[in-house]
Amino acid sequence: MHGGGWRRPFLQRIRSVHNALLFGYPILILAGLGLTGPRLLWMQNWSHVPIWGWAALALGAIGLGFLVASTVRHWRYRPPACEVLVRSQVLDIRSQTAAPLIGEGRAKWLARLPFNQQFTLEVQEKTYLQPQLPAAWDGLSIVHFSDTHFRGPVTRAYFEQAMAAVQEQQGDIIAFTGDLLDRRDCLEWVPETLGKLSAPLGCYFVLGNHDWYLGNEAAIRETLTQAGWKDLAGRVVELRRGADVLTLCGNERPWMGTLPDLSSVPADAYRILLSHGPDQIRWAQRNGMHLMLAGHTHGGQIQLPVLGPVYSPSLYSCRYASGVFWEPPTLMSVTRGISGREPIRYNCRPEVTRLVLRRS
Repeated sequence: MHGGGWRRPFLQRIRSVHNALLFGYPILILAGLGLTGPRLLWMQNWSHVPIWGWAALALGAIGLGFLVASTVRHWRYRPPACEVLVRSQVLDIRSQTAAPLIGEGRAKWLARLPFNQQFTLEVQEKTYLQPQLPAAWDGLSIVHFSDTHFRGPVTRAYFEQAMAAVQEQQGDIIAFTGDLLDRRDCLEWVPETLGKLSAPLGCYFVLGNHDWYLGNEAAIRETLTQAGWKDLAGRVVELRRGADVLTLCGNERPWMGTLPDLSSVPADAYRILLSHGPDQIRWAQRNGMHLMLAGHTHGGQIQLPVLGPVYSPSLYSCRYASGVFWEPPTLMSVTRGISGREPIRYNCRPEVTRLVLRRS
């Protein structure tokens, strides 16, 4: 449901029903089938299971089947063969500033949970072979981050340190793929956070569903533009080095805007797509995108031992929760994001990624 273009009030009602089922289902099975009625816990009276009981058990079996499939897919994930180098370091933001990192708001207690990784930022550099890359663009570097979710329980001090880590990566391009904030007054944080970033070829952004939920995406775009960022929503930007062309475009569907018009893009141009969510991967494939950058899924925020992520706001469930995927002809990088509406991370650190593209 969270992968579709639904408004927040509707999703909140769906989530309330979901939460009731999540906790009510085991109680129903235990009390209605295990302790009373057929008393399956000790009498094994399967012939006395009522129709509703079989329906409930069948539903649970279907859910278990999906969980097993998701777990196997998590085990089988391997980076694409074109990945030739990975470097990673973890920054403990708490050790880099004396300012408080936990602020106000109903979710602040989540940030205080033991072993929460919200304030440990993983900075990765990954190098990929891209034979389609024009010679003049060999060695292009893109620093990608997403999902800051300015709200309050995580203070501006955390994001200032995270943006300093982004700037230190010295990318040719900096790309932000949406969900800037969850509270309108936090828009004033932009000058001291994203407003501090710069790159030789520019900083580019698209917005996400949480920006859309607030209903003031025009103000968000204006603030980011004033801070030196370029809005890619439904647009195509062409960069040239001699005769070699690099194109950047943005897709905010299904929440906002129109699709970029690619009719004038040269056939031999290297195409890069910024999309808030990974669900636009099929559109990227159909339109010959060579590289797609996305966020939205947060890596699931909690990745369980063995099972991996079990929740992801995508039409593809947890298939693209985080990582890099080769979906010919598109290489898609899905970041875990900087934060979330709920500041909780277990086995799923916040992430900044520097992507380096090489021809050979």
